[in-house]
Amino acid sequence: MNFFPITYSLLATDALLLHIKEHYEIPEPVQLQYFLRGMNDTYILETALEKYIFRVYRADRRSRSEIDFELELLNDLHEKGVNVSIPIPRKDGIIFNEFLVPEGVKYGVMFSFAVGNEKPIHAVEDSYLFGQSVAQIHTATDNFKSAHVRGKLDFEHLIEKPLHTIKLHMNHRQEDYQFLYDLAIQLKAQIEVHLEAGLDWGICHGDLHGNTNVTFTDEGKLTHYDFDICGYGWRAYDIAEFRLAREIHSAHDKDEVERLWASFLNGYISLRDLSDNDISAVPMFVALRQLWLFALCFSEGELIGAADFDNGFIDSKMDYFRNLEVIK
Repeated sequence: MNFFPITYSLLATDALLLHIKEHYEIPEPVQLQYFLRGMNDTYILETALEKYIFRVYRADRRSRSEIDFELELLNDLHEKGVNVSIPIPRKDGIIFNEFLVPEGVKYGVMFSFAVGNEKPIHAVEDSYLFGQSVAQIHTATDNFKSAHVRGKLDFEHLIEKPLHTIKLHMNHRQEDYQFLYDLAIQLKAQIEVHLEAGLDWGICHGDLHGNTNVTFTDEGKLTHYDFDICGYGWRAYDIAEFRLAREIHSAHDKDEVERLWASFLNGYISLRDLSDNDISAVPMFVALRQLWLFALCFSEGELIGAADFDNGFIDSKMDYFRNLEVIK
């Protein structure tokens, strides 16, 4: 009897723990907890001495070469003194674990645990430190080279693919879709003006919202993790996610957003140059980040159900896009 095709499978936690005990040098007692389903599956491994993160990449999202790129990047940043979560090899020295599942091969990797705590960034001091840490990442990756394949966070990624996905889910709202399409073309044209003046291009983390993906210690040490959306892109886009997150998590309190944004920029430019042209392009990239997230929600609907992405969801997104100051 053949398996019916599936989109997504979840590894059994008990079986995965047995696999980890067999292949890694870990002291007892040990326990494994399924922690989060997102762009990948995240588990927390707690041993008698310390914690680790075990990530299982989705078979439909990442190739072996793309993951190799990410792991090379993390090791390179670590060697250059940037605080990041790094891959941990097995007893045999191999980094990768391969799990054959109905939809293909899932790859699993053990990572060091990011020491510290996640916290919402509402203080200018935290925003400043975060800006410095992002500048460190961008500076350290300026000359990074890898033979492995990694996608670009370019117009195809930010506009063309999202519009294609959104269109599939908005056939019943053609007027709204046309508005989004026209908006995206307008934003692209505005960014192309900035491109003529020169925008910083290089390795981007891809998800620098600051709410998760980074931990803070009481001593002010930041550790970044989860580079699953990393790639080559415009650095103005990379930092735009931080501004977007501040807009969302401040309940659109403009004064708070501007305070935190100014502090972030001050932290960044204390360690790395950032042109006025790059900074002025950020609002356009904030809007494109929202377009990308809009499409991501639709694309994940098959995994988490379409109930959350009904007309009410579309209405909230359309309100955002129709009220963008960047197009007024």
